[in-house]
Amino acid sequence: MPSTVRTSPRNRGFTLVELLVVIAIIGILVSLLLPAAQAAREAARRMTCSNNVKQLGLALQMYHGTFKKIPPSTLKYVVGRRRGQPLYEAGLSGWPTLLPFHEEQALYERLDFNRGFGEEPNADLVSNPPSVHLCPSMPVPNPESGDSSYAMSTGTEYYRSEMHNGVFVDGLNALHTWRVMAHSTVPQEELLMSVISLRDITDGLSNTVFAGEYGLQERQSTDPSSAFFSSGPATAQWAVSYPYHSTASSRGIFNGTRIEVLDFPSWEAFRSQHSGGAYLGLTDGSVRFLTGSVDAVTLDRLVQRNDNETISPLPW
Repeated sequence: MPSTVRTSPRNRGFTLVELLVVIAIIGILVSLLLPAAQAAREAARRMTCSNNVKQLGLALQMYHGTFKKIPPSTLKYVVGRRRGQPLYEAGLSGWPTLLPFHEEQALYERLDFNRGFGEEPNADLVSNPPSVHLCPSMPVPNPESGDSSYAMSTGTEYYRSEMHNGVFVDGLNALHTWRVMAHSTVPQEELLMSVISLRDITDGLSNTVFAGEYGLQERQSTDPSSAFFSSGPATAQWAVSYPYHSTASSRGIFNGTRIEVLDFPSWEAFRSQHSGGAYLGLTDGSVRFLTGSVDAVTLDRLVQRNDNETISPLPW
């Protein structure tokens, strides 16, 4: 019988050149896919951010449906009496009043609305904001400082010493003393503000901003002698009623994420970590993305509740 000769195939591995080619191909594929993956993640973050603003807008609608008014921008509480009259301090911001209307009833019940934001039990409770107050695109400098990504709109002027022409006003007059000092020639009674309702927004709910993004902002000074030199990053704080923390106006540079530290109006300007603009919530519950190229006149019209000026859809 003829004999059968078995031969085994030669074991052949990859050469160094082949390995380098494969690694190069993988690197090229990763470089092509990475921007797409990053864009997809940012798109998801934008969707979450837009939904946060919408939830806050719907909570405002439900609050108004229950109480027939818009909550004040600042709550106040009694700290003593003088000449028989109560003395007030600014307490929590207006945001905590909306807690029961976006599934945060438990937190609402634990807060003490007769105390300030820095007093217990409030200090610990407000240090961890509800998720609805944080945009996932915004870095949080201090996770336990109550940082927030959104601010209530008080209109076109400074928060502390001006009459508010936006959706949120100092209806409890917690900062009335500041207005008196800023307008010494105006009778004090004329500087009082009243809580408003939706019917006071005569420009229309779909034409008036109630809140918007208030993202991380870098404040730097080029003057080493400045007391604010190298101020660093700053964000909103959702429950703090002190100016520059929970309210915003159109006075400063819109979407100014890097500003000169002494540009105080821009401390309270709407801004975001999204490329090209910021999300603003309209009082009818809708959310729109306002581009950074918006002009100051349009922005002023958007934040005023009763200037009898409406806008075209072009800047959106």
